[in-house]
Amino acid sequence: MPCSRTLSSSRTIAPDFSSEIDIELLAFIERYATNLARWDVLLFFGRHPRMRDNASGIAKQIGRRPQSLAKELADLAYLGILHVHENGKGMVYQLARVPATRRAVIRLAQHFDRPRAANN
Repeated sequence: MPCSRTLSSSRTIAPDFSSEIDIELLAFIERYATNLARWDVLLFFGRHPRMRDNASGIAKQIGRRPQSLAKELADLAYLGILHVHENGKGMVYQLARVPATRRAVIRLAQHFDRPRAANN
């Protein structure tokens, strides 16, 4: 059991177990969110799991250039996180239909969108 030391009546030095580390989420991040562009794409699809759009539309919504995002979208599709198909006008991306993948991406967005407790 971890020990803690009291600094004052209102502050302690102790591990904060109120928000334990989600090992599965951490492993997902380490494997798939390997740069900031991918991070943005994963959060975007986690927040909008039914969204379907091309690289230009996704880039516009997350504030990135389509040219820099195209490779990341293609890589995430290759890794099975996104599903990609041709619609006659170009490639359209959406979150993969695999339930475990969808859950992981949505959990990622939910984890980082929830309000944080202020540390006094």
